Amino acid sequence: MYYPFLRARQFELIALRELATEEATQGVIIPILEPVKETHNNLTLAHKVFLDKGQKAYLIVNPTIGELAGDSNFYLEYLSTLEGEIFIPAFHYRNNAAFITQSIAQFEISNCMVICQNDISSEDLEFRGLVERAEISSINVSDPNKNRTLHRFLRSLNKNYIRLDDLFEKQARNSDYLDIEGRRFSEEHLYFQDEGFSGFSDYTVLPSEYIDGGSTPRAVAIHLTYLYSENQIWIRHFTSETNDSIANVQGKFAEAAAKAVNYCRENEITNAAITELESYYDNEHYPGLGTVKKISIKNHLLVLSHYIKNR
Repeated sequence: MYYPFLRARQFELIALRELATEEATQGVIIPILEPVKETHNNLTLAHKVFLDKGQKAYLIVNPTIGELAGDSNFYLEYLSTLEGEIFIPAFHYRNNAAFITQSIAQFEISNCMVICQNDISSEDLEFRGLVERAEISSINVSDPNKNRTLHRFLRSLNKNYIRLDDLFEKQARNSDYLDIEGRRFSEEHLYFQDEGFSGFSDYTVLPSEYIDGGSTPRAVAIHLTYLYSENQIWIRHFTSETNDSIANVQGKFAEAAAKAVNYCRENEITNAAITELESYYDNEHYPGLGTVKKISIKNHLLVLSHYIKNR
């Protein structure tokens, strides 16, 4: 199972809603959503689609970033208002076992995830006691191979044990992607089970770093993953050429899209996300940078969905 780690922002949720509507991810992909806004209209809209289509997701109830970062009952209370068990609570662990334990009891949680870093000591009795609880059904650890003692302990629990990797190599400027050729992006989908994991997780084609808002870029880059040699996942960055100012973003998109569309057509790479990009390019329509990001995310999830369903 693949667990993409996404912030619960508008275009991330639009990508997931579209995939659920197309029934492309059910049974093979369960997203992990970290909300960064106090308002949750987009989350509620996604929940309605997920409920109708049978798509589950984890919702982090104590985000480490955004407008409501920290331990609070805000998102736990929000979850209690929703129908069905579509959004499953997930907790960031950072020396807060008491908060998680109290929340499990107060909100009568019987199924949840704990997300943690790899620097936890094997002598952290609070953590060990927490993850041994029956209510903790899933454990997600960032780069667990850096702490073999922790890895061996978590693997021994026989729970849904997931590795989280930060794979996207963010550049300082979009124009810096111009000189980067296609390269290997991930092999975790091939080997996670051999290493004792139940699933694998990453930040898709986005950086793990959270940035609130953004400015008009000098360059437009479209990041697309695809299956390549021996079923490795590779990534290519299709970047505009006229990057000397912030003017004419539409033209920059056309330059980047031309590269992406031509490469995909020449190499017979296609799915619903690629088809959408081709439509914008063929009709000379600029959909906005949010939609460009949505297409990149959707393509990545479709690549992995197709692989998992057909392996």
